[in-house]
Amino acid sequence: MEVHKRSRSGRILTLAIDTDIGKLQLHKNEIRSALEPPRSTFFYLQPIYDESKQLNGYAFIGGGFGHGVGLSQYGSYNLAKLGWSAERILAFYYPQTEIKPLDDTIVFWEENYPESISSSKK
Repeated sequence: MEVHKRSRSGRILTLAIDTDIGKLQLHKNEIRSALEPPRSTFFYLQPIYDESKQLNGYAFIGGGFGHGVGLSQYGSYNLAKLGWSAERILAFYYPQTEIKPLDDTIVFWEENYPESISSSKK
């Protein structure tokens, strides 16, 4: 296995794999789907060799469970343990976001949503 391309954040974008039936390339989340151990594309490969210096496998070294954008469950948990308020944690992960109570100005769903989009484009 060889990492061919990483994002600026360090997540794997393209991973090449030599198999006994040929070569293949996995891209982004295909990597997570094909290889069960990594729950994220933020990992490094560490080759594992046996006593005769033959490649025996790989260790997946890394972290994260998700997509790499947004709030980290572990990070926010640890910030809370340090005494950060919920507002401060949310401001850290989502800068320039306004937190306000729900009211009638926030619309989650409109019954005729697709029609209202198409009629506004006429």
